[in-house]
Order: sequence, then structure tokens, then C-alpha cells
Amino acid sequence: MNLQKFPRYPLTFGPTHIEKLSRLTEHLGGKVELYAKREDCNSGLAFGGNKLRKLEYIVPDAIASGADTLVSIGGVQSNHTRMVAATAAKIGFNCRLVQESWVPHEDAVYDRVATSC
Repeated sequence: MNLQKFPRYPLTFGPTHIEKLSRLTEHLGGKVELYAKREDCNSGLAFGGNKLRKLEYIVPDAIASGADTLVSIGGVQSNHTRMVAATAAKIGFNCRLVQESWVPHEDAVYDRVATSC
């Protein structure tokens, strides 16, 4: 699929940085070289990554349709909903999130504490 034909609203810094993991490569015997695709370093919004790249193609449609609010659903600690909220703030939209407890968890503050990626 050629994504060039779709409108894109840039939210990332560009192509994702690829970092060579020299020490891990050496630790594992050096027979293969290991690299990490640094999705966490590709945007100033929340944690960046594939969720943000998806939103780069959703935002132009929302703007073109005259919308003023992004709406999404996810679990209480969803990185996706975090990215939707950050994107809405960046583009001057309102945001409404439906966050549900889909994963059983006994922690009393689970729904109020952010996760790390």
C-alpha cells in the first residue's frame, strides 16, 4: 500500500532512530548484531511510536470533516488513549476517552497510575 496518497499530519520527528546494541550483541556472543528501533525517541508527545504514526493519518480526516473532538476507547492504562489525548492537545481539539478495566488487577490505584512503555 502506498501511504503517499493519504494526507498525513506530522506528529513524529521523522524516521525512527535505529540504535545498535553493541553490549548486548557482545554479551550474546557476537554472532549476530542486535538493534533497537527507538520508538520512544520519535516524538515530543507522550511515548511516540506506532500509535502516533497511526494518528498521523487519522488527524487529517478529522480536520477535513470539521470535527473538533477526538474520541477513543481503551483500557485504564492504555498507551493508545494517552497518545489520543496528547494528539488532541497538540492540534487544539477536545478529547473524550472511554477507559475501562479490561484486565483484572487488585491494586487500588491501578487506574490512576501511569505505566511506563
